[in-house]
Amino acid sequence: MSAPVLAAGPGAGSGAGAGPGAAMVKGASRRGSASSGDSPRSGSPMSTGPGAGDLPSIFAPELDEEVGGNVNGELEPDLASKFVLVSPSSEQYDCLLKQLRERMDEGCGETIYVIGQGSDGKKYGLNDDDIEASVATVKSLAEQIYSDLILLRERQEAGGKVADYLVRKRVGENDFLEVRVAVVGNVDAGKSTLLGVLTHGELDNGRGFARQKLFRHKHEVESGRTSSVGNDILGFDSTGDVVNKPDSHGGGLDWTKICEKSTKVITFIDLAGHEKYLKTTVFGMTGHLPDFCMLMVGSNAGIVGMTKEHLGLALALNVPVFVVVTKIDMCPANILQGCAQFSR
Repeated sequence: MSAPVLAAGPGAGSGAGAGPGAAMVKGASRRGSASSGDSPRSGSPMSTGPGAGDLPSIFAPELDEEVGGNVNGELEPDLASKFVLVSPSSEQYDCLLKQLRERMDEGCGETIYVIGQGSDGKKYGLNDDDIEASVATVKSLAEQIYSDLILLRERQEAGGKVADYLVRKRVGENDFLEVRVAVVGNVDAGKSTLLGVLTHGELDNGRGFARQKLFRHKHEVESGRTSSVGNDILGFDSTGDVVNKPDSHGGGLDWTKICEKSTKVITFIDLAGHEKYLKTTVFGMTGHLPDFCMLMVGSNAGIVGMTKEHLGLALALNVPVFVVVTKIDMCPANILQGCAQFSR
C-alpha cells in the first residue's frame, strides 16, 4: 500500500497528521481497497525511490478535491454546521459569500439570515461569544455585496441564542426597492379594510372606516365594495421601520415623502372581489405585473365565490401566491371543517 510509504518518506514530517503529507495519507487509505495492490503508485519506483518526498506536491491537488471542497456541485459538509460563521476558513468564507449572493438574487435584493441554526441535526443556538463572532462574519459578508444587516428578532433555543437578521441591498438616496402585491379574494373578505389598516396605521372601527381611505368613487363608498383597480403603498426605511405617516387633517398619504424616506416600497394593488368586476380584476393582474398575489379568505365564509377563480388566474399567470385568513373570530365549526377537507 502507498500509505505506509508516504508516512515514512521525507515529505511526511514528524507525524502522519502534520504537514501536506496528511492529506495524502487520508486519500491513499480511501483508494487502497480499490487499487488492491495493482495501483501504479504502489508499485512504481516513484513510491519507493528518493523522489517519494515529492509525491505530496504532485498529487495533493487531486486528493484535496476528494477530501474536501465541492462534491457533485454541492457545498462542502462543513457549511451545514451552526459554528461555520464563528471562524470560517478562506474556502468556507468564499462559499458563504457565493451562497449569500445567490440568495440575494432570488430575494430581489434581500434575504433573511438565521444565525445559530445549522442543518446538521444538532441543537439550535449559540452562546453570546459565538453569536457575536457570527454576526461579525455576516456583517463582513454583507459589506462585500454592499448590503445592510438589520436585526429582526432573537429567541432562546435549547443550545443557546438564535438571531434572525435581514440582509438588504443598499440603494441610492433617490432610489428604492419595489415589490408589487396584488390583493385578490372573494367579495367581503376584507381586502380593502386590511390594506387601509396596513398603509394608514389605524384600526378599523367596524363600520368601514379603514377601507374608505382607499375608495376612489362615490358608489364604492356607498356600497363598500371595490369596483376599480386601487393602489396604495407601504414604505420601509433602511432599518425596517414603516415610514407611512398619514396627514393629520385629511388622513391621506403623501407618496412623494414616503418614497423619499424609503429604501423599500410595497405597492398594493387592490382588486375587486365581486363576480361582475372580474374583467377589472383580470386587467389589474395582467396590466400591473405583480410580483406576488395575496389571496384573502374570510373565515366566516370559507373558500367560496371568486376565491377559486382568482387563485386559478394567479396560477395561470405564474404569480406566486400566499394566503391571508381574516375574520378568524367569526369562523363557524362547519366552515373550518370544510376548509380543512379542501386543503387536503
